[in-house]
Amino acid sequence: MYHSASASSSQGIHTLLEAEQEASKIVEQARDYRIEHLKEARDEATKDIAKLQARKNEELAEIQKKSANQTELTQSIAAETQQRLATIKSQFEKNKQEASNRLIAAVSTVQFD
Repeated sequence: MYHSASASSSQGIHTLLEAEQEASKIVEQARDYRIEHLKEARDEATKDIAKLQARKNEELAEIQKKSANQTELTQSIAAETQQRLATIKSQFEKNKQEASNRLIAAVSTVQFD
């Protein structure tokens, strides 16, 4: 009877060990599954970040281009303004004596009707 109880106990222990090994396999599979999904999620996030970064870089390049165009336009307008002012000053210097002479002549000439 002792031998039968021992065999039964041994059989129970063996069954428990098999169940433990099966549970360990299930836990290992679950861990592997989780790790794989985390890797996939990380890869997807990396791709999304790269796409977002590329889009933001394009937006930045567009803003910089517009800014450069505005800077060029501002410089062009400033240069044209300076050129026109220089022309006006030059014409003033050239014609101021003639304008003064005409003004003095008009004021000092008396006409009798």
